[in-house]
Amino acid sequence: MPPKGSKSKRRSQLQDARNRRWSNTKTSDESDSSGDEYGMDIDDKELNFSEKLLLTDIGDLAEMCKSKCGTKYLSTLLYMTLRFFNIKWEHVDEYLKSIGFMTAQTSHKWAVMFIKGDYEEFSSDSRGGKHTDSFYDTFPEIEADARSFVVQACSQKSGDFKAMDLAQFIDTKYYEVTGIEKQSDDDLIRSERSCRVDLRRWGAKFDANSQRPYFEGHERDDVVKHRHEFINHFLTHKDFYYTITDGETPMWILPTQNPHRILIFHDESTFRSGEGRGRSHMVSDFLVQHPSGPLFGLSENEWKQAVRKYQSLSVDGDVNYLDRTATASINIGTDAYFDNDTILGQFERLFQMLEFKQEYKDNQIEIIVDNARTHTAKSYSLQDFGKNVGTRCPVEQIEYIDENGATKVVDCYFKGGENKDKSKGLVELCKDLGVQLPAKIKLDEIREILSAHRAFRNATKLEMLGAKYKINIIYCPKYHCELNAIEGLWCNQKAFVRSRTDQSFEKMIKLISDSRTHFVERKIALKLFRRFWRSIEAYSQRQTMLMY
Repeated sequence: MPPKGSKSKRRSQLQDARNRRWSNTKTSDESDSSGDEYGMDIDDKELNFSEKLLLTDIGDLAEMCKSKCGTKYLSTLLYMTLRFFNIKWEHVDEYLKSIGFMTAQTSHKWAVMFIKGDYEEFSSDSRGGKHTDSFYDTFPEIEADARSFVVQACSQKSGDFKAMDLAQFIDTKYYEVTGIEKQSDDDLIRSERSCRVDLRRWGAKFDANSQRPYFEGHERDDVVKHRHEFINHFLTHKDFYYTITDGETPMWILPTQNPHRILIFHDESTFRSGEGRGRSHMVSDFLVQHPSGPLFGLSENEWKQAVRKYQSLSVDGDVNYLDRTATASINIGTDAYFDNDTILGQFERLFQMLEFKQEYKDNQIEIIVDNARTHTAKSYSLQDFGKNVGTRCPVEQIEYIDENGATKVVDCYFKGGENKDKSKGLVELCKDLGVQLPAKIKLDEIREILSAHRAFRNATKLEMLGAKYKINIIYCPKYHCELNAIEGLWCNQKAFVRSRTDQSFEKMIKLISDSRTHFVERKIALKLFRRFWRSIEAYSQRQTMLMY
């Protein structure tokens, strides 16, 4: 038995990594001597905060802050703070603009979004990937348990549940998972304030009076509608898919209807090392529900055929791909981000390769993706079009599928005549689309009329790309990670990496590769696919499925 106070190598590594990344800041009392550490020799001089010159200094500090944190977050925080102290709106607006922040109007919009709206929308910066905390990147299974705990707690009638309960639950789970012993002077592994942010990210809101969290997003009308459509799609066509048997030894059940359908799950996830301040590696991958899976790749002969037709497959870019696959990765902070264009590039690579996968011949392909903005970016929006000739127009053409399944293309710019090369505007486009408009009509009224037309139902860029290659894109309902089987891949890989890591980045990269082999050899995907279908069945029976 080691002497009292000593730490095992495993405990030291975990505690060091935790202290570097997740430790909570303690509030010092007046007797605390920590002030000496930050002592500076300065003149004991009062600052006149009404001096106009000081505004320049504030602007300089604001610019420094913007380099560390997004302008949106800073502007919203400052706007909410000033309004909390009853500073007049026009004064707030003038001040925010004077230091280079967003206007009060824009800040107010984001404040409303944060308090009453969609956390994912607020936190999105269009650079790709889901916005998760580094703690959960390392311990995804704790996040899954925590989400389940929260849903259960919020569904109870008792109003006692608070963010602190979640913090204590996570603390207990952390020490269970890591196997280390909590010391009496250790802080909570995750602070109460961090847990409040977790709750927002998972779709919770807070009661204005009691501050009790509650879930609206999971049962929001649009989310329920999407979930209903999602569930019905798979139940109606279940006989077309490859499914899994029940029992301790899951096996494949082949489809009984033609054409067979192969379901592919996509997602991104971030791996973080404990080295230094922590280096991050993001992976974007596909999980294939087919006996040849679970990870997609081409044989050497298939790859040669694919490159012969699509030469761009062999061209190196900013994203790293595993050989003969569409599995992509980047080192965050040094490589490109998984932004909209990068994700579209990865999917097009997959679509081109799928054509040459012999085991997929005569199968239809469907791909489940989450609702991250990197996947749901629209090709165009009605809001981007002007009313008359020569006004703003975001695209050269509008391509859509009519009610008969035929592809229609409408030019948005004149090809000849006196208005050659000018944009048509919505009034002229309505004529091309066969939409009758009254003689006098406002722009907003035209947009309202066209919003129901197939040309403006806003297929996403990813959906349109999929249609080009005859592949169906299916969006997973928001707040329903249990309906995307690839989430289980990340949990398994990260548990594998964590149990073998020495906290170095190089070791982590090797372990990520090893974890893929481990995942395939253990046939873990079969259980994930079975869980997906069980979740579908459970929702269809109006059962409450908790996050796994």
